[in-house]
Amino acid sequence: MQIRTLIFSVFLMLFFTAASQAQDLKFGHVNVADVVLLMPEYKNITTEMEAETKKLEAQLTSMREELQKIELEYENSYETYTEQQRAAKEEEYAAMQQRVQEFYAGAQQSLQTKQQELQVPVLDKLRAAIEAVGEEKGYLYIFEVNSGLTLFQSEKSEDITAFVKTKLVYRFNGIS
Repeated sequence: MQIRTLIFSVFLMLFFTAASQAQDLKFGHVNVADVVLLMPEYKNITTEMEAETKKLEAQLTSMREELQKIELEYENSYETYTEQQRAAKEEEYAAMQQRVQEFYAGAQQSLQTKQQELQVPVLDKLRAAIEAVGEEKGYLYIFEVNSGLTLFQSEKSEDITAFVKTKLVYRFNGIS
């Protein structure tokens, strides 16, 4: 009988110890989009991407104008061309059309790569700020609220977006 009482007492003690430790767990959430939109680096990315897009659009427009010029010349001189001249112009047109399509595909890939390259330092800076807030405030987990991965958000989960914004201002502007 004493063994049962002893085992029951140990289980009760373990249960209450686990319950008190569970109350110490801290969870937080952050709205990354709100933070990123306020970062000056994000505005620089937008400016750089707009400039790069305009440059590539100008090149594409020039290529399309050249393609239209070839087409117009072909249509206007069709009657005077020999069969060999027609074939040569058709090949020239097809080759130019192929170059335009390849340039367009390459430009899209180039823009995507450039945006990813520009975002890496911004996201690293943000991640460092979130980790710093997590360490300072003792959070076990911090979730991103707009990711679609948060299935439940308790009232006990603390919104740390303001802490992260503050950490970015102080930590990365040389104010510690």
